[in-house]
Amino acid sequence: MGKKVLRTLKRAWKKLSAWNRETVVPWIKEKLVPWLKETGKIIKYTTKEWLSAIPPFLSKVVRGVESGLNRALLKLSRRTGQEEADPGAGADRQSQRVSRPLLFLVLGVMCVVIISVLILTIALGARFFSCVCRPSGRGTEPVGVTETASPSDDPEGEPHTEQNLPVPQTELVTPAPPVNPDDTYLGGETYEKGDTDETVAVVQQRLMDLGYMDPDEPTEHFGGITLAALESFQKRNNLPVNGIIDETTYALLFSESALEFVMQIGDTGDAVEEVQERLYELGYLDKESRTGTFGEKTEAAVIAFQTANKLDSDGLVGATTREALYAEDVVGNVFKSGDRDDAITPYQERLKELGYLEGSYDEGKMDKATVNAIKEFQDATGLVKDGVLGPTTMTELDAKDAPKYALRLGMSGSKVKDAQKQLKKLGYLTSSEVSGYFDDATEEAVKLFQRRNGLSADGAIGSKTLSKLYDDDAKHAPATATPRVTKKPTATPKAKKATATPKKGAKATPTPKKGTKATATPKTTKKATAKPKVTPTPKPASTASGKIENLIKIAQSKIGCPYVSGAKGPNRFDCSGFVYWCLNQAGVKQGYMTSIGWRKTSRYKRITSWGSFQRGDIMVFKGESSSTGHVGIYLGGGKMIDASSGAGQVRITSTILSGSYWKAHFLMAYRIWE
Repeated sequence: MGKKVLRTLKRAWKKLSAWNRETVVPWIKEKLVPWLKETGKIIKYTTKEWLSAIPPFLSKVVRGVESGLNRALLKLSRRTGQEEADPGAGADRQSQRVSRPLLFLVLGVMCVVIISVLILTIALGARFFSCVCRPSGRGTEPVGVTETASPSDDPEGEPHTEQNLPVPQTELVTPAPPVNPDDTYLGGETYEKGDTDETVAVVQQRLMDLGYMDPDEPTEHFGGITLAALESFQKRNNLPVNGIIDETTYALLFSESALEFVMQIGDTGDAVEEVQERLYELGYLDKESRTGTFGEKTEAAVIAFQTANKLDSDGLVGATTREALYAEDVVGNVFKSGDRDDAITPYQERLKELGYLEGSYDEGKMDKATVNAIKEFQDATGLVKDGVLGPTTMTELDAKDAPKYALRLGMSGSKVKDAQKQLKKLGYLTSSEVSGYFDDATEEAVKLFQRRNGLSADGAIGSKTLSKLYDDDAKHAPATATPRVTKKPTATPKAKKATATPKKGAKATPTPKKGTKATATPKTTKKATAKPKVTPTPKPASTASGKIENLIKIAQSKIGCPYVSGAKGPNRFDCSGFVYWCLNQAGVKQGYMTSIGWRKTSRYKRITSWGSFQRGDIMVFKGESSSTGHVGIYLGGGKMIDASSGAGQVRITSTILSGSYWKAHFLMAYRIWE
């Protein structure tokens, strides 16, 4: 209880400090200080001197109070009958006798109040007030002061401070701009892991802006991810690495000289290991160097990657380099588009065997057909769809259980449209459902076709399904359920037992004759059966909702799993890795995409209107820069489940519709199932 009260008092004090900074201190700077400089006087404690020195508006207040007291006393004296022969003169003398002491009393109270407010204001904002009162110092700074160097200034990527950075003799370096004190005031507070406070949210947002944390809605909780990001910032900016938000760290964090995040030599952790894994996939790093420690080999691999992809070759992994690692048009260091080598031929044969490579192709060369086949295979196996024949892709191709080519949910193109046309011809789809996009309706139609034709009903169009689809003896879609229902009424003439009844039955005997005439109705229904062959069998309305609920159930099973930048499961995730893993577990096979990749995909139906998203939609948000973003799964009711860098784990947030952050950063949503 005591801690809660103390925390409440601290928050109240911080709000008072904020009001002091935003309202009182500006008034002191703009009004009080210029007036003091002009008059050259200090507030006096005697009434006479103080009245002669106060600003004009206070003088008006004093005169107004005095006038009001005089009028009040005049009325009082008239009511009590204490007027003299001359009422006006008596009232005036009475008011003078009574009002003067009261006036001095009021003025004394006013002096105490005003002086107390000024003392409190100056005490709270002493450091700012002193900054304002002293000269600006322009032109008085020594010429040799230099600003903090950027990462590109040093080949090792290590930052320099003003003390250890040599000044070039041929160049005058402009000093870094001073830190605004209003942005660095903590009121003597410090924050560390485990604390919960609104200041933590402010710090998280700044760390996200600088790239030390992935973009997300900031939280007030100081957790493990915030600690790691803060320590990384302190190390990058040559501060004591203590993991504590103190005055020094806070001041530099919000200064213009704060350095952005980069991964460099000496860094360790899961994020480093994820980058090393990707460099290995692209052929820039050997298998043994995936240690989770950023060493010289990793730096050399990064430089080689940056050079090949036309980036600044500084050996530092920032936001731009990391995004380029997962781009579809990335340039690898193994077999890439245009390369020719005999080692490519066996993999071309394997791709052909699995059904990914069709038609003519240039043997032993990474031609267009081979690159497209590799991309389709990578997409089916959950790899980054980059078209590079690297060690990871080779391993997947060599696997005995490598997936065969199939058209499946989420794919689009001419092959999908041709298959949809054939399904329509057989009565499994309608004309409006032939779109070239493999959606939920197409998947259900394929499953029905497979069941009707004795195939494994997985909803994907593989070689066997595709072959059967164009076979002359492929079975059409069954008639709708109505013909079967119409046959059952024909069995109702079991009521012939009712003909055993007397005269009523005789009268009823014509009905069987009518029934015999009615027996022609099945013939008419047979004529009508030609239409059901074209009309697809109705699909259960719960099909899509069942898949959505399955996806959400899978996602919720990972609540509490730690957030790790670049992780893709099964027990640690970043935001895009979480969505990727959940979709694949739910049966939606697709390659890994970052939050930037989600912005560009045309694989699913795109929703761009805020508030039009539905349960199960994938939501895409932008960060503070073009190379950062966030993704999550919408649960409905303003809730979203995601891997949050701010929370440090997979969580459910309830502020999608109520908070301002998400709406301001919303880009689009994607509907996987209709």
